Amino acid sequence: MLLLLCLLLSCWAPSRPSPLPLVKGCPISSLRKEVIQDVQGLQVRLNVYALLLQNNIILMMEQGEENAVVYLEEFIKALERSKKKQLELIHKLRSIYAARETCTGWLKHKWEPMENYDFFKNLEELLKFLNMYGFLEETT
Repeated sequence: MLLLLCLLLSCWAPSRPSPLPLVKGCPISSLRKEVIQDVQGLQVRLNVYALLLQNNIILMMEQGEENAVVYLEEFIKALERSKKKQLELIHKLRSIYAARETCTGWLKHKWEPMENYDFFKNLEELLKFLNMYGFLEETT
């Protein structure tokens, strides 16, 4: 009976979806692409609210901030403060943010939001930037 249970569990376990990886490292490109799709969906649903969230980003632009990771952190904080919290999206963004020290391309290149874009369009563009420059630090 125990053998049958073990066999059943071994067949069932691989079919279960795995949670987001807890391992530190540059997140996989598919996670960043998935978050871009989530943001595009939010952009359509929360356009009015996006104007309020954009104020934080404009202040940072005026202060001359050019670090993509700092902007990512601010986007996460703004979403956490929103009335309609998008917990799944926030969790995914935190997973990406956790890799800030190992994704060296994020720090080597400058990124700034566009003034004429709303909050969600700037977040989408930031995620595309992170996707483009998201590579692990090479060890030699």
